[in-house]
Amino acid sequence: DIMLPAAAMGLNLEFSPGPRIEPAVQSDAAVRSLKTIDPERDLGFVLEAIRRTRSALPTDKSLIGFVGAPLTLSGYMVEGAPTPLWLRLKGMLSATPDRAHAMLARVADAVAAHAAAQVKAGCDAIQLFDTTAGDLAEEHLIEFAFRYARDVIEQLKPLGVPIIYFARRIGAHLDLAADLGADVLGLDWTVSVANARRIVGDRVALMGNLDPAVLLTDEQTIESEVIRILGEADGMNGFVFNLGHGVLPATPPAHARHLVEVVHAHGRRP
Repeated sequence: DIMLPAAAMGLNLEFSPGPRIEPAVQSDAAVRSLKTIDPERDLGFVLEAIRRTRSALPTDKSLIGFVGAPLTLSGYMVEGAPTPLWLRLKGMLSATPDRAHAMLARVADAVAAHAAAQVKAGCDAIQLFDTTAGDLAEEHLIEFAFRYARDVIEQLKPLGVPIIYFARRIGAHLDLAADLGADVLGLDWTVSVANARRIVGDRVALMGNLDPAVLLTDEQTIESEVIRILGEADGMNGFVFNLGHGVLPATPPAHARHLVEVVHAHGRRP
C-alpha cells in the first residue's frame, strides 16, 4: 500500500477499512519528528513479498513496484484520512509553504528509498502514484507535486529501470508532466490517448486509460471500449494499455479477465 512509508516514518497507520494515520502531521515539530526510513528494517515484509513473487514469476513476466508520490502521501499524512477536498493539505501549501517544502523533502527521500529497495528486491519497473496532484491549483501543482515527484525520479534514474508517473486530472498539464524525467506517463480517462500523444510527442511512453467503471458493465461494452482505446494508440511507439486508475472493489473478476483477453487479442506486442 502507498501508505506504508508513513508508518515507517513513525506514524500510526491503521485500516478500518480505509487508511487512518495518527497523529496527523500538522505542525513544524511534527514534520521535524518524521523518521528517516530504513526499507529493509521498516518495510522488510514488502521486500520479502517482492522477492517471493519475483522468484515465482516466469522470467518473461515483469513485476512493477509502486509508491505514492510525495504530494499524495503527504496529503494523507496531513489529513489523517482520505478526504474529497484535501483542505488541510491545501491550507499547508498556501499558508505555511516552508513547512510544506520541509515535509515534502522528507517524504520524497522516504519514497525514493522505498522505491529503490523494491527495485533491488526484484521489481522490473516502478510507478509513482500522484492521485491528489490534480486537485491542486496550477501553481501548487508545479511547486509542490511536480517538483518533488521529479526529485524522486532523479534519485531513481541511476537504477536503470523504467519509471512510470501517474497523476489524475492533469490533462491540462501533460506537457509539464512529460518533462519530469519519467519514462512513462500514466493517463486517466479524462484525456484521450490521441490528444495526450499530440501534447507530449515522443518524449515519454503513455499508459492507460480505460475508466474503471467500464469493468462494471458487460463484456460487450468492455470489448468495445478496449478496442476504441487500442485504435487511438494504433501505430504509436511506446503505449501500454491499462486502466485509468485502480480496479474498483465491485469489479467482477471475470470482467477483469475478459479485459486482459481482449487486449491480448487486439493489441500489438513489441
